[in-house]
Amino acid sequence: MFNGKKGLRQGDPLSPFLFLLCIEYLSRSLKVNTNSLGFKFHPRCGKLRLSHLAFADDLMLMARGDIPSVRIIMDSLRDFGLKSGLCANLLKSSLFTAGVYGEELVQMRQLTGIPVGAMPFRYLGVPLAAQRLQLDHFAPFVDKVTMYINSWMASSLSFAGRAELIRSVLQGVDCFWLSIFPVPNAIIERVTRLCRNFLWHKRHHPVSWKSMCLPKSEGGLGFRDLKTWNDSLLAKSFWNIHKKKDTLWVRWVHHIYLKRNVSAWDWKCISDDSPLLKRLVAIRDKICLVEGSIEAAKRRFSSWEIGGRMCISLGYEYFRYKESRLPWPSSVWNSYVTPKHAFTLWLAARKRLPTKDRLTFLQVEESCALCVGNRESATHLFFQCTFSYMVWRCIRDWLGISRGMSTISSALKWIKKEARGSSGKAKAKKVALACTVYHIWNARNRRIFEGQTQEVVSTVFKIKLHIYRIVFTLDPNASVEF
Repeated sequence: MFNGKKGLRQGDPLSPFLFLLCIEYLSRSLKVNTNSLGFKFHPRCGKLRLSHLAFADDLMLMARGDIPSVRIIMDSLRDFGLKSGLCANLLKSSLFTAGVYGEELVQMRQLTGIPVGAMPFRYLGVPLAAQRLQLDHFAPFVDKVTMYINSWMASSLSFAGRAELIRSVLQGVDCFWLSIFPVPNAIIERVTRLCRNFLWHKRHHPVSWKSMCLPKSEGGLGFRDLKTWNDSLLAKSFWNIHKKKDTLWVRWVHHIYLKRNVSAWDWKCISDDSPLLKRLVAIRDKICLVEGSIEAAKRRFSSWEIGGRMCISLGYEYFRYKESRLPWPSSVWNSYVTPKHAFTLWLAARKRLPTKDRLTFLQVEESCALCVGNRESATHLFFQCTFSYMVWRCIRDWLGISRGMSTISSALKWIKKEARGSSGKAKAKKVALACTVYHIWNARNRRIFEGQTQEVVSTVFKIKLHIYRIVFTLDPNASVEF
């Protein structure tokens, strides 16, 4: 077996189409030539009569390790080169053999002109090997995540901005690898640690990663747990085998492993099987154990099917760790609440803001930075402090809020009850809670770390201006006057 690359002239707008035609011609030529009497297929490819795989400019050719078969393949490539002008790049090609030694191997090298390669080798960006992949083989996966994080470290990003990058970019990068390999726990932990340190930018993490992987409705940030996501993506591979999907890989699995019409549910792995197949069987057995029987497991798989395809998100929902739904997340996370304000309110709701009463291990002076004299806690800072009390009174009078609030939990409960509906006033009240908590926390941090004193009037002005801009953007006719 060897893989190589071909290329076309750059800049030609017809190159993709011409390339497709050329690869189709090569594929048909190989099919005709490998049907000759002198050609012998690879032992694991004979039933499917599989001699090659092509994707873009990556070409993988497979044959039994004998001179006549290799000669037929090389003759096909030379004939293709004479007719199309495209030749294999020998510098980017490698010859991989198993059980071929001595003079026969020397003859193959002379016949092909291709150097002998060593596994694992990269194909479509991922390593392929005849044995179990070691941890260092996953280095490209970890390095890609590290590259993204290093490129963002110099940027001034809020916690909400970092969380969005993790959710939309980093966990999207993970998906390709997780859908192909059973990724070892050590690699998953390494990637998780990179994401966790990038989010908090410090060694102390206020909220555990397990909690952040919960949906927002359960108090988390909606991150994916990578191990559970890996199982969900691989469960789709088993589902494809179960459904006998018309793909080359599924047909190959049925020919090699599920012989004599053995069901995928009765399939037993042996020690020589690949780690991927062992993981698929383990996922199948896990579902059967939870559901209680094979028939119940089949029904569970059927419930994940939408439009003839398995919905991976439903599988993830089934496998993931769950907690009870909370009443307050709907008041924190709204499309019109500024993300960094919502993130601060989320930390406050989870009682994870680093107020001084939670930093006693650092032996810091515990008096409130805004009013001085009282011990700083979340309840005192946001509702009992002289500064925050004056800010809240101005905002309540402005929005016509008569109810007093004494804790973050009571404020969230009040917002959920009193700010119902989609009117401008209701939206303004939801925005006001998150915005006010954020600016009070910001005023406290500026006083401690920058020595800047925030005035009540200027803080209230910032909050009002922010609320007015959002409400006016959502509905210019809303009855909220600045």
